[in-house]
Amino acid sequence: MTGLHETKPRKPWLALLLSLVAVGLGQVYNGQWRKGVWLFLTEVGLGMFMVLYWADFAAMLLCVSILAGYNLFVAGEAFVTARRLRDFTPGPWNHWWVYGLCLLVSLGAGSVFKWMVQEYFFIAYTVPSASMVPSIRVGDRFMAEVLEPEDRLSRGEIVIFTLPETQGRDFVKRIVGLPGETVEIRDRQVLVDGRALIEPYAQHTKGGLFPERDNLAPVVLGADEFFVMGDNREDSYDSRWLGPVPRERITGRAGYVYFPGDLDAPDWLDRFGTDLR
Repeated sequence: MTGLHETKPRKPWLALLLSLVAVGLGQVYNGQWRKGVWLFLTEVGLGMFMVLYWADFAAMLLCVSILAGYNLFVAGEAFVTARRLRDFTPGPWNHWWVYGLCLLVSLGAGSVFKWMVQEYFFIAYTVPSASMVPSIRVGDRFMAEVLEPEDRLSRGEIVIFTLPETQGRDFVKRIVGLPGETVEIRDRQVLVDGRALIEPYAQHTKGGLFPERDNLAPVVLGADEFFVMGDNREDSYDSRWLGPVPRERITGRAGYVYFPGDLDAPDWLDRFGTDLR
């Protein structure tokens, strides 16, 4: 047929590809724009609900798997439907500019979702240095919980912070001193209120003592200040040089390693999901 009633059979491979690029777009291509909108909104709703469970590595993997499965289901549905539409008559929504607009909406929603997650829930980090070895190795990718001002912090927790001295760079260190305590270092031994701190996570890799690094006069922490140090004591730029970190500067708390960076390490597979809390 020709003219206004010209039929254009749907191409299954194109419907599949469009749905993989943007959930629901394959359905719009098939003329089912209402279904496409609902499938898209369903994915957004699922994503916002599931992000609440990302604090746990296994739960995060399950959520990602469910979303991936949902995307494949939607793409498969678009493919199967397109195979049946051999006498399809294009409607007003079957134009490339409409598909482009749908793609822009999808990308915009993805950007907003990413911003919301990083602002209120979790942030993914990649570690560039060895300051937290052996707990966190160079190249490790880990998930951190975004902290609210009222969230409490405990000794031993690994936190993310930034200071004017760090020029906007995020640092990851472990809390060793809490507000109101007195922290001192004598020949590498950390003392809190005069008592030796037991630190099974601390690592010393270099011989000899370096006064500015291995000794520190007593530091009295303020009501909202924390003393933080890297686990790799000879290769960490921390409160020994930066001074105490105000609570307002601590923005995140490390959760787990979701992708280890040391690909050649014999325990690489075992380190997936390593708990950092």
